[in-house]
Formats: sequence, C-alpha cells, structure tokens
Amino acid sequence: MPELIEKLMEDGYTEEAKELKEYYRNAIIFCVKEINDIPTGASKVGGFPDLPPEIEYPTMSAYTETWLIGENKGKPRHYEKSAMQLVAQINLYELAESGADVENLLPKTGMLYIFWNFEFEECDYNFIYWDGDMSTLKRTETSEKYTAEVIITFEAHEEYDASSVYYEKLNELVSDYGYDPDALADTGDKLLGYPAGVNCPELNEGEILLFQYRYQEGCVWAEYWTMREEYLKKLDFSKVSMDFDTD
Repeated sequence: MPELIEKLMEDGYTEEAKELKEYYRNAIIFCVKEINDIPTGASKVGGFPDLPPEIEYPTMSAYTETWLIGENKGKPRHYEKSAMQLVAQINLYELAESGADVENLLPKTGMLYIFWNFEFEECDYNFIYWDGDMSTLKRTETSEKYTAEVIITFEAHEEYDASSVYYEKLNELVSDYGYDPDALADTGDKLLGYPAGVNCPELNEGEILLFQYRYQEGCVWAEYWTMREEYLKKLDFSKVSMDFDTD
C-alpha cells in the first residue's frame, strides 16, 4: 500500500484514504550516474543506441517549412533526411530487477528505445520495443552530433494527481504528513506516474504517462509521451502521443 495512504488509514482517515487512492500512481524515477564506457545494452539517456542487426537506425523524414516571423518571413527552410537523436534506451530486464515498476505495467524483458529529431516545429519521434538476443546488440553511431550519455538506474516513486478537484480538498491534511501537495508528482525524467510541470498535459481516463523528459529548448521546458493502457498491454507503441510544457 502506498505510504501516504497507509498512514491515513492508520490514523483513522479511512474515507480520505479510499478517495486519495483513486489519484495514486507509481512513477519510475531515473537515477543518473556519469561513468566512462557505459556497457552495451545498459539503460541510459543520450549518446548512441545499442541496436540489434534487424533494427535500422531511425531517421527523420526530410521536410520544408516556411518562416513565420523575422527577416526571413515567407521564405522556405528545408531539412534533409537525417538520423534521429536517442533520448533514452531502457533495458526492461534491468527495470524489472529493480522492482521500481510497482504496478507491473511495463514488459519484463527486452529494450525500449526512444528517439526524436530535436526540431520542435516538426518533431518526429519513434518508440521501438524489441525483445531478442541481447548479445547481438551493438553500439551504433552516426555522423550526427549527440548529447552526452549518462547511465541510469530506477527507483519507485509514490505520486498523486495534485490537479484533481478532490485532491485539492486534502491539501492541508497531506501537508500535515510532511508532503508538499505541489511536488508529489516528480518533475524529472521518469516513466509512468503523473505529468509534472507548469503547463503539463492532463491524462484522460485509461491513459498513462509513458515517459516524461526534462529537456529545455527556448520556451519548452519538458516533453511528455502518453498512450492508452490498452495499447501498452498490446505493446503497440505506434499509438504514443507527444505534448510539451511551454511558457
């Protein structure tokens, strides 16, 4: 039982605990560590992916857009086809072994790769799930410039939907137990849980936060990928949607 709900039950706040339980979700927090020579197949953020032979390196389609403001207003700007950026690769066996997926929503084996193209005006992204022989993975580099890589481990985090109407009524009670009502949803990189940010998206019924990534670019402060739980159970990552926390 989540810690906050258990404390409320112990102190006789039975009805409050039952109501609050509806707004609980487990999140999987990324614990970052900088090391040299990250092992092939390890969970990490950034760098180059470790891909099996049957998966081609994802690319961004070429496209043309028109400048909307400034001295180049009305002029076309063309982007050539290019390699996508690896946001993160998640070794799902490592995740399962950590015990951080308390609700057992994610697969127990295989790799989950998250790519995007870095251009917010025309943002392509790609989630790839692969479950095969891990010994076939190979560090796959391209000519593109990529962000520095850091290895990650996983930690379970108790989260609540602080945006809900009922939860607002419990703010004072929650504060009495040492919780900051405005900070119960983690703002860092994570899987699952609730979106956190100033202008983060709301989850619809049956929808989950698959991945939250804290990357700032101009007025963009964080990125969120969501999907319906029914598609996650089918491992259909083509149904993932993206949103931003913007000023």
